[in-house]
Amino acid sequence: MAAVLLPVKEFDRAKRRLAGFLSPPERALLARAMFDDAWEVLREAVGRQQALLRQGFRGQALERLLVVSAEPYVIARCRAEGVACLEEKASSTHSDSVRRATHWAMGLGVTSLLSVPIDTPAMTAEELLALLELARRYSVVIVPSADGSGTNALLRTPPDAIAPRFGPGSCRLHIEEAERNGLDWLVHRSPGLLADIDTLEDVEAFLSMERKGRTWALLQQWAGARSKVAAWQ
Repeated sequence: MAAVLLPVKEFDRAKRRLAGFLSPPERALLARAMFDDAWEVLREAVGRQQALLRQGFRGQALERLLVVSAEPYVIARCRAEGVACLEEKASSTHSDSVRRATHWAMGLGVTSLLSVPIDTPAMTAEELLALLELARRYSVVIVPSADGSGTNALLRTPPDAIAPRFGPGSCRLHIEEAERNGLDWLVHRSPGLLADIDTLEDVEAFLSMERKGRTWALLQQWAGARSKVAAWQ
C-alpha cells in the first residue's frame, strides 16, 4: 500500500525565515493557507487512485493520506474528515516528525511512503501521481529544493529504505545512504514541488505564476492592497 505523508508544523511556528517581511499573525495565516491548498491537492490525488481501485486496478496505488502534526487546526481537520493523524505533543523538527511517522505508517501496512511539505503550494495531483509511479523502478526518489541542496519531497520503498533528512545538504545525504544500502535512487525535479516558499524571492516567484488557491490569493492580496512586496525590496 502506498501513502502520502504530510508533516505540518504548528502554524505560529512556521515560516520564521519570513519574519522580516511578515508579522507572526500573517505567517500563521500563510501556513494555514498553504496547508489548506496542500490538503485539497492530496485529497484529490488519493481520491483519483481510490476510484481506480474500485474499478479493479491491481497495481500499486496511492491509497491513503497520512498526517503528522501538533497543530490543533490540522488535527481537528483530520478528525472531521477521517484522515489518520499522528498527533504530536509539541512541534519538532521536520526530520524528526517524518522519522516518527515513518514507523507509524509501516505499522499501518504502508509499503511505499511519499513525504511532501505544505510549503510547495504550486504542486498538483498529477505531479504526485507521476512521482508515485517512480516507486516501481526506484527505492528512493528525491525531489530537491530549488537550489539542489535540500529535500522537498521524499519517496521511499519501503518507507525505511533510508532515514529521512531535510534542510541544507540533505539531498546529498539521501543519495549517499541509498548508495551505501545498494538501492536504486533518482533525483527528480518536479516543478510544483521545487517551488517552496521560504524567502522574499520565493514569494515573488510564486506570485508570478498566477496560481489558483488560497496561498496565491492571500499573498496577492497583501502585495496589492499594501504594495507589500514592493516595500520589501
